[in-house]
Amino acid sequence: MQNSFMLGVSVGESFAEYILLNGSNTVATKRAYLSRENLKNSLQQFVSAHKDKGIAKAFVSLRISEKLMDYKLSGAVAHVTTEGFENWLELRGCSGSALTSSELHFSVRERILASGQILHALANEEIEAIAAKLQLMEIKKVCLHLLHANINPAHEKQALELFQAKGIEVFIPEKTENQDEVTRWRKNALNATISSLFQDLKKDLLEGMKDAVAESSVYFVGSAGEVFQDETHKRVGSLFASYSALGFQYQDSKMDVLHLGLEDFVLISPSSWSDIWESPWGKVENKSLQIRQLSVQPTMGIKLNSFKHFDFHRNVEGWEPGPMSFGRGQKTTLMDLWTENAKVTKMDGLQDRIVAAGIQKFKTSLLTLVKSSYDRNLEISTVIKELQSLGMQKVVMESLLHRQNKKIKVTGPLAELFANGFKKDSNASIDDQDFAEARAVVAVGLKAKV
Repeated sequence: MQNSFMLGVSVGESFAEYILLNGSNTVATKRAYLSRENLKNSLQQFVSAHKDKGIAKAFVSLRISEKLMDYKLSGAVAHVTTEGFENWLELRGCSGSALTSSELHFSVRERILASGQILHALANEEIEAIAAKLQLMEIKKVCLHLLHANINPAHEKQALELFQAKGIEVFIPEKTENQDEVTRWRKNALNATISSLFQDLKKDLLEGMKDAVAESSVYFVGSAGEVFQDETHKRVGSLFASYSALGFQYQDSKMDVLHLGLEDFVLISPSSWSDIWESPWGKVENKSLQIRQLSVQPTMGIKLNSFKHFDFHRNVEGWEPGPMSFGRGQKTTLMDLWTENAKVTKMDGLQDRIVAAGIQKFKTSLLTLVKSSYDRNLEISTVIKELQSLGMQKVVMESLLHRQNKKIKVTGPLAELFANGFKKDSNASIDDQDFAEARAVVAVGLKAKV
């Protein structure tokens, strides 16, 4: 009988989900809180307990934090462009955060027309001069962004070979039907910036699985539903891979997906595609299902609005250091409102993470806000219930306003917490199975038939 054990791994910014499936049956699951557990070690412990099963394949989604896409954290990459396009980031008013330091922008005198005709040939000496500067600066990566190289790659290939001969890693934009150079170049620049980080995480994942899964049987899932082993051009798309995977599960059912995860609340529209990511760096080419970040997020802060009523901040605190109730956080968040709820305290990955001192600190912080609110006599329990209700109302209303299909499936580890808000919505159904992202990743992988 053919082995049907499949491993699903969905790595987010702060949590990782592992699931072992035998056909449609769940054999084992685990959620790792990555600020407290090492990715490689937690995965190794999970698969080691089941290596006797003989896992046939593993499918992985890997979402890298947007914060780590900042070149100041992940390392600067040199950019070489056609002369006259040195400031391509600001083209068409689409400026955003810097993709690299200004001293690493270089240009070369070359020009290829939109027809593919070479108007001005590229001189080897220009590339060799830039390579010499990069070697002096100890810069080991360079992005080539030459105008119309997608039509005629002659100069791109010429520069690629010269840089590689000097031991410099070269990144070139993916060849697609998209003729917007700027969105393609941005994607290439971000892929280059996070390449080392992606490779390190990939190495940890492979080492964590090596006792149970051969490297040749490990596949990564992309944002368009593709499955790959070579991540070239695919790193940026991995940010949306698990959410797209969730949407693909409900395309035939004509249902939108509201995923209430520990890291994000997102609305996924399986019937619609997006070709552009509106990133902090400007518009970036990336194909995925349409994914909408809700205005309310699990680690969104709590504040008093201009009327002295309790409300939520626009800024998201994240899980590092995390909600106040987990002991290290310094700011109150939406998640803190439910940390005495049994559904949260018993949740895989969070059990034993919530501390009594953290909960008391949260309540003390709320009490301080109460003293400055419209009603200084409010009870803390009343404030918590009102904020829980407000958060739920905002999530339900936004999902109603922006869903594209009539029906909606509510998934994720926090779905049950918000289930009461959907009781009157006959078109909403709650997914009672946890680890939805890891399950969806396996489903996409199996559909690809690799």
